[in-house]
Amino acid sequence: MFKLLLGRAGVGKTSTVLRRLCAAGKGQVLLVPEQQSHETERALCAVGGAQINLRAEVLSFSRLANRIFQQAGGLGEEELDPGGRLLLMYRAVQNVSPKLTVYGRPSKRPTFLTSLIATADELKNCCVPPELLVQAGNDVPGPEGDKLRDLGLILSEYQALTAQVALDPTDRLTRAAEKLNICGWARGKEIWLDGFTDFTPQQKEVLRILMVQANSMTVALTCDHLEEDEGGAGIFSPARRTAHTLLNLAQKEGVLCEVEYLVTQNSEKVEPLCYLEKNLFAEGNQLPVNCGDTIELFQASTLRSEVEWTAARILHLVREEGWRFRDIDRKSVV
Repeated sequence: MFKLLLGRAGVGKTSTVLRRLCAAGKGQVLLVPEQQSHETERALCAVGGAQINLRAEVLSFSRLANRIFQQAGGLGEEELDPGGRLLLMYRAVQNVSPKLTVYGRPSKRPTFLTSLIATADELKNCCVPPELLVQAGNDVPGPEGDKLRDLGLILSEYQALTAQVALDPTDRLTRAAEKLNICGWARGKEIWLDGFTDFTPQQKEVLRILMVQANSMTVALTCDHLEEDEGGAGIFSPARRTAHTLLNLAQKEGVLCEVEYLVTQNSEKVEPLCYLEKNLFAEGNQLPVNCGDTIELFQASTLRSEVEWTAARILHLVREEGWRFRDIDRKSVV
């Protein structure tokens, strides 16, 4: 079972996911972006209590790979550190330099090698093998084709060297997907995803296998509907494209799909803030509303200045609120 949980910002998608997850049985897994894992763990304990950790866990994609390796093996395999990757890339360029056209004179500069590693990471995240680059280079005439062919040869040699020396950390999700097919780690589990806007092809392959193995998968995305706006450049367009991609993956695997829309009246929020959320990126002229002191507008010459002003304003409000509570406590004591 694959389910999409859709709604605009502030409708309560995260709280809905946490409540439903805590009300379910054992084998609950909540996938979130790496930078949100700690905050989500605290929110999960706040909703489900300390005992919820016996039935559910919060994972990022990197920690998910570790869980799979723990069951299927591979957690102790040696991986390259940044310095090792740099040296191995230089050796790869040297080994294939006689075959290269554009990059025929290998450079020892770290900047050049770092850019090659960044290109390799991007291609691996997009599941583009070196052989495809070589083929594209042979099909495309001119300097562009030569660059593609050279990149394909370099990355193919780099991949061969990593197989002999140590594993490339960028391949972790690819190896996790391969082992997931064998070990069936997700069988009997319920998978929840929150906080994502889109996924890399590497991550999509992992999700494809998870949605087949798991009892259910629920993905929360921030968008108001699945139908694309005219021109396909709306504020929710990335989330809509992600939703359609996941639905297509589920349908190809024969997984039953369901879409749920969350709607709320935002009763806990002040009216001007609700109005701003709905109309900030809306098309056409909107009628002005009286916001009083609820919303402040500030414009600076640079983005850094705006951030500094915002941080200073937050600090001022926090201190002001703290002094107000102190005065209340003093009066209550008297």
